[in-house]
Parts: sequence; C-alpha cells; structure tokens
Amino acid sequence: MAILHITFSLATQGSMKLAIRQHRLQRNESVLSVHDDLSIGPLQNFEERKAWLAAHILDNDDQQLYDEMYENWKKKIANLPCDVDVWIWYSHNTHEQIGLRYVMSELIHKCSMVYGIDATEGLKSIHPNLDIRHTGELSSEMLMKLRPSAKRFSVQECQQLAKEWENIKEQPSTLRLWKSELLHVEEDAMDAYIIASAKNLHIQQNEEWLMPTHIVAQTFETFVHYVGNDFVEYRLLTLVEQGVFAMKGDTTDIFSYQVKLL
Repeated sequence: MAILHITFSLATQGSMKLAIRQHRLQRNESVLSVHDDLSIGPLQNFEERKAWLAAHILDNDDQQLYDEMYENWKKKIANLPCDVDVWIWYSHNTHEQIGLRYVMSELIHKCSMVYGIDATEGLKSIHPNLDIRHTGELSSEMLMKLRPSAKRFSVQECQQLAKEWENIKEQPSTLRLWKSELLHVEEDAMDAYIIASAKNLHIQQNEEWLMPTHIVAQTFETFVHYVGNDFVEYRLLTLVEQGVFAMKGDTTDIFSYQVKLL
C-alpha cells in the first residue's frame, strides 16, 4: 500500500524524505508539507490571511514560496487516489494541532485511510526523556522509530476533527496557543515576555543595543508555547513602533538592526 506522509514544516518534510531514502521506500512513499503556521494570522478567509502574512510575516521570497507550496498542496490533495494511505505527523503544539484539523477537513470527503502519528505521545514509550516543542526537532532516525505508533482515525474521529477546524477558523483571533486545548488569545500575549527577555539580556550582556535574534532566542526559553521566530520578530517591531524599544539599522534583515529598551 502506498503512503502519503503529511507534515507541518519543511524540517519534518526533509527528515521524512531522508528516512524514506535511507530505508529505500521511495517507490511506495511520498511526503507533502503544509507550509503554513496556522497558530498565527486570520483563518476565516484565505485572501485575508495572505494579506496579513504579507504585511507582517513574509518577505517577497517567502510569499512566493508560500503561494507555490499552497498550490502544490491543493493540487496533490485534489488528485489523491483511493489506494494511498495518509499518515499525518503532529505533536502537542498549536501549529500542528490546528494543522491536523485543517488537513482532516481536506480529507473528509476522500476515500483514503487516514492515520495519525502523535510524536509527543509516541516518544513517551521509546524516549521518555526527550521533550520536543514540534515534530521538526526529530531526526530521520527518530521518525522511523515512531512509525509503529501510527493509529488509524475512525470515521467519527475524522468528522469531529474536521468540525473543530470549521469552528476554529470562524474565530477572529490572530494568535492561538495550545495548552491541552486550543486557546484564542490577544495578539500582544507575548509582548511581556519579549520585554522581560530584553531586560535580562541588557543585564547579562551589559550592552545598550541588542541583536533581535538574541531577544527571540531568550523569549523562547521563557515562553512555554511554540510560536515561530517570524511572529516574535513581528511583535518586537510592533513594540518599536509603539515606542517601547528604540531601533537602529535595516529591519528588512533580522541581522542588520539592533534594538534597546527605552
């Protein structure tokens, strides 16, 4: 039986493709990635979402890649044959949990068998000391070890997850977090962590001006939820606009500017 693996990051897609090559499974298995962080941005309307991402997150090159991968995704799913099993890889974070529900809404009217591999749960039995924030942190070897934990979704489970997607996308929030369940929060929910991280770095480095990459990294250490780098930088630049931080340099490149708390 042929298998289509669905992942929620290019990192996971790359590791999965490597695993397939290493174990000589190319003839029967392929990988498709949902190249979109569904934890951020509006979900109600695709064009509204594209506009928000273009304004706050994606540069021109990223936007082109986003469009190309979205079109490839829609085409592959539309032409999915019945004799291909679908394996969805996910873990316990907002992006992949919403992604699971979105993918299920796309597959609900298909005839393929759908399986899920919950990496967070699967690791508890094979590597209990390994704690991940997202599936993209796992090596190709570790992904192969998780394959036996694949479980088929029942028709009722597929329908429920697809229904949950319909409910999620109707909410107007632009930031969502996962803590055993989905939480819709205000877009500035991370701002206090960004400011606190900058304060700590000013003390640790004894520097007036800070690299934004250092603030992003420090924020990830204190904020338990997984949110992409680009969103943290977007909120940092929003705080610059609000006068919380001063900035010098070129903000078109995260390595070309610095900020300081005022």
